[in-house]
Amino acid sequence: MKLSDVVTLVATVVGLFMAGVVWQPVFGDYQKIKDALEGTSFLATAIAAVVAIFALNAWKSQFKHAERFKSLKDLKDAATDLHTLRGYLFCVERRCAHLMHTNGVPSEELEIDEENAKQKWLSALQVYNRAWSTAVVFLTPQEEKHFSGPANIFTDKYMDNTMRIVMLYANAPGVENYGYFTGSCRVITDSAKDLYKKTVSELEWMLREKFGG
Repeated sequence: MKLSDVVTLVATVVGLFMAGVVWQPVFGDYQKIKDALEGTSFLATAIAAVVAIFALNAWKSQFKHAERFKSLKDLKDAATDLHTLRGYLFCVERRCAHLMHTNGVPSEELEIDEENAKQKWLSALQVYNRAWSTAVVFLTPQEEKHFSGPANIFTDKYMDNTMRIVMLYANAPGVENYGYFTGSCRVITDSAKDLYKKTVSELEWMLREKFGG
């Protein structure tokens, strides 16, 4: 039985009891019928007000619960496209690797691939940002503090990792440094993959833990 049902039941029992107390003198004195009716009306109004307050609070709690579920589900759905960050970083790596092997001669095809991957990533980030701005309202301070994937973290990761890959090439552009370059890039792209996996996993856990979904 729900809390609201229990409250309603208790209020009804108490109301019936109080009504009996009010009406009991009536059977001994018909002069008191008017007073008894007024007393019963007052009690009924008071009980109805109490029940209405509890019902409203129960509705607000249910509404918040439903909105929290929807916002977290929307955030998880948006998070599934965040893997495009790693795809974009791979494109940056390939373009820089090509420059290393061609003594700085660019590839128009790789530049187009990188720009397309960038636009796909920025689109995914925009959707995630919108979902995050809603979902964060329904997170507890503790949940927000320990969550791995706030939108700003992905923005920072995008800017920082792109710069790190470009600087790896700029600081050692010779083809002899290719092995070190690819090894360092793998650490960078793996960190983006790990952030993505942790974010999706934590959102799935919150949905299962709080809603049994």
